[in-house]
Amino acid sequence: MKTLSYFFVMAVILIAGCVTDDAMFENPDNLELKKAKVPIPFKADMYAIPDLESDVLCFEIPGNPDHCFLSKLYISGTATHVGKIDAEKSFYQFESAKFIIYNEMPYVEASGFGKLIGANGDGIEFTFWSKQSLIDGNYFGGSEIIPGSGTGKFKGCTGSFETSGAVDWEGDGVWNKAEGFLVFE
Repeated sequence: MKTLSYFFVMAVILIAGCVTDDAMFENPDNLELKKAKVPIPFKADMYAIPDLESDVLCFEIPGNPDHCFLSKLYISGTATHVGKIDAEKSFYQFESAKFIIYNEMPYVEASGFGKLIGANGDGIEFTFWSKQSLIDGNYFGGSEIIPGSGTGKFKGCTGSFETSGAVDWEGDGVWNKAEGFLVFE
């Protein structure tokens, strides 16, 4: 019986000695080893509501010289790599707005910056632009992540995404979808 136990212990030691674990050679301070360095798909489904305490942003529309809206919107919803969006810390902040004619239709062209923060506190900052139809409230736009703005798992992240959505006339908010990519460098 002793001999059988001896062979069993030797077999386990031999097998364990032959196994290599690459994780033990990783340097936990060097996150570069864990980054993909290729574009990773990003999608978000969001709903934004006005911050009733934000500044008013006004611009002129022909025939309506004082067309105004609240300049800050809080964002809620979900996004890949973010999870549930923290609605108290995530926002769009409009910095400019102007009336334009686009494809022979009246639009508001707006731009600004924002933050997208996950429930765990990790997030990114971004700049954005949009064109919103004055006829039906639909809009499209784009966003670029501000390099160096990522926190937590988004540290060193860059990327861009396209946005589209519409004003929710009944709920006083804005539906928003974003699709694009993230790159971790």
